[in-house]
Amino acid sequence: MGSGSVAVVTSARPKPSHPPSTNELSSKVRSLLGPFLRPHKFLAGTQLWREGDEAGLLVCIDSGRVRVHRGQGEKQVTLYLFGPGDTFGFMPFLDGRPYPAGALALTEVEALVMPRTELAAAFRRDPGVALALVELLATRLREAFVRIERSATPEVLPRVAAALAALLAEREGTGLAVIELPVTARELAAALDVVPESFSRAVTALVKSGVLHRLGPRRFQVLDAARLRQAAETALC
Repeated sequence: MGSGSVAVVTSARPKPSHPPSTNELSSKVRSLLGPFLRPHKFLAGTQLWREGDEAGLLVCIDSGRVRVHRGQGEKQVTLYLFGPGDTFGFMPFLDGRPYPAGALALTEVEALVMPRTELAAAFRRDPGVALALVELLATRLREAFVRIERSATPEVLPRVAAALAALLAEREGTGLAVIELPVTARELAAALDVVPESFSRAVTALVKSGVLHRLGPRRFQVLDAARLRQAAETALC
């Protein structure tokens, strides 16, 4: 293969690939844990676990949505909205501490789950499982830093567009997708740290610009997915 000079060898090195997404890492974890997972269905309104609980499950969602939250009543704060393809609930399995937040099934949820005791057995069988979970946790932490940075900026539209774009399944085809807010607009606005009125104005701007079509209070047809994702990075012109 050509000359053995340093310059040639250096230039032939493959470029580093892009960091894996949380969906890709979730798929990897699910594959590694396949023999230990079992199907389970949670009815809408079921509390998977509460803040402070020590017993719980690792959950891989097939369908439905789960809200992870802290606090009670009016002071309750939504931290994450998990949907199909997401894997979560394993943090206490790694550090041995109670759950820092509760998890509530917003809709009927079909998932693959495993208890803490079986995850410990999986670690012993394949240390790569623990490494994959740590990598997933680290990636989710990096995403949290991005969310914090966005929440510190005055531009509401990119934050709202990013939240709506996150509801688009990666496997969606080229057709027009329909997204449904997993919580009320007020709750989603609170999760994004914006006032409901600003959230409403941002959604109206996306509708008027031809990115979204409003089908109902919580349902939207995405007319232009590319522009929605672009709006997540910068306000529409």
